[in-house]
Amino acid sequence: MHRCLRLTEILERIFCLVLDVQFIDSSFDAYELLQPAILPFPTTEGRRSVLNFALTCRAFRDPALNVLHSYIGDISSPIKFVPGQLPRPPRVHIPEQFRPSILRATCVQIFFNQNLYRDDSGYALLLESASKDAPLFPQLRSLGWFDPHVETIPALNLLLPTVHTLALDITNDQFRKAVFQKLRTTCLHLKALEFIATFRTELVISELESFLSSYSERLTELSIRFFRKDIPNVLLEAIAVRPRLQYLTLQIGFDSMPLRAPQPFQALTHLHMSCESLSLFSSLLHSISGTDSGTSGFPNLKKIYNIALRCGPTSIWSELLTILTRTKLEHISIIERCNSEPKPCYTGPTFFELRPFLARPTTLVNIKTLLIFSAHFGSITLTDADVHTLARACPHLYSVSLGNHATSVSLGALGYIVRRCRELCEISLRVDARLDALGTIPLDDDEQMYLQPNRRLKMLAIGGSPIACVGPLNPPTAPDLMMSIPRFLHMIAPRLAKVEISLESQLGWTYRRYSLREMKKMDDINRWRKVGRVLLELTQGDTD
Repeated sequence: MHRCLRLTEILERIFCLVLDVQFIDSSFDAYELLQPAILPFPTTEGRRSVLNFALTCRAFRDPALNVLHSYIGDISSPIKFVPGQLPRPPRVHIPEQFRPSILRATCVQIFFNQNLYRDDSGYALLLESASKDAPLFPQLRSLGWFDPHVETIPALNLLLPTVHTLALDITNDQFRKAVFQKLRTTCLHLKALEFIATFRTELVISELESFLSSYSERLTELSIRFFRKDIPNVLLEAIAVRPRLQYLTLQIGFDSMPLRAPQPFQALTHLHMSCESLSLFSSLLHSISGTDSGTSGFPNLKKIYNIALRCGPTSIWSELLTILTRTKLEHISIIERCNSEPKPCYTGPTFFELRPFLARPTTLVNIKTLLIFSAHFGSITLTDADVHTLARACPHLYSVSLGNHATSVSLGALGYIVRRCRELCEISLRVDARLDALGTIPLDDDEQMYLQPNRRLKMLAIGGSPIACVGPLNPPTAPDLMMSIPRFLHMIAPRLAKVEISLESQLGWTYRRYSLREMKKMDDINRWRKVGRVLLELTQGDTD
């Protein structure tokens, strides 16, 4: 074994990466809430992998178990940390010989309490084992408390003194009022705060405004996720002037504007919002970003993630994308849903162009993620020239996703952006895969020198695109499409192993009779699957 793997710090860092901590929503269905949570928690696969490392050798055992049990997921889990108590079966099976090694409360860094089955014995054990001189979990930094019953408050207060990140379900009125009063004096190190609720009430707004004022200098992350409730103007303005706020998640509505806060969001780097329509989001950005000559807000903004609950006129996309060029963004994710209830879906013009967004290439140089999903499929008018401009303006692209929401581009345009943006790992575009469209735009020698095989691309989604060919599919003199296209893709991205197909624009897999046109679409999909299989064979045979 290499000497560096004998260092506990290095091993724990490696096992933390294996644990694969993700940001999940524990309280509501993500499709309804539409906003990311700030509290991380590991996946089941990651926990199992770390346990396998613990079983590998003695050198890995203690560091792996320390990492594995730095995250606990329910109120019954702390029972195994309390001296003198029999450990209950954890979610991941721990062999008997390893259980004495995990009876240590100093491992715990993240505590995620849902208590879905109302097991109050865990709360009683926490209180009984509490020490007056030292906290039970001295390394606890992140706490999620989703059991909003007043009876749980004493156990919650026991854990707050060391917490930096706190997520609370404040649906219960009595719980909310009691916690708000206690947090002001107990949670002394709080930097990130998340409130979740399922009710519609006006009383919580004034309470929130008063409570947040007590953390005006320390709070850097704030998430207010109220089920189907907008943040009003008075609260949004109070949030906008916070001097250190870097991460913000909330839902805006008509009552959120106009925003008149002086110098809003000066420190903000990550903005996650949901709204009724993109018009609201565009109006908010316009009131903050100022005019073309400069920006009065968002001077440090790096990431925008927005979901519109209803679709609207596609003209708003051009306005919104133009506003975004006034910022120095690195990650742009804008999604528009089309929900016909209770209001009908917008049925006006369904096309817009990316050219206003690409007109200022100097402001796009830092973009790494570009995800644009309009409610109308095929609504983005995208040309090969647009793809070339995007590739030249954004050399550091990591992920591009337009999918079925853009018109088809040629294989030549796909090859250009893949080879020009060599940090690109995933891309989703509709592709017209005719072999006679490989090079629709001539390239000079200076352009050719920038084009190299992309060895990072792993995921390619081509929408519902057909493998189009003029004339019979397999005449004696025609190239074999099943081999020619995979070889082309393998040439531009040697490590690409799979081509994915989005069926959003198709009719789905149902057991009924299909028309000839529908059968043609299914045949196109099957051809792309053959391409994926041939490409996999090419990749497996690549020794590079």
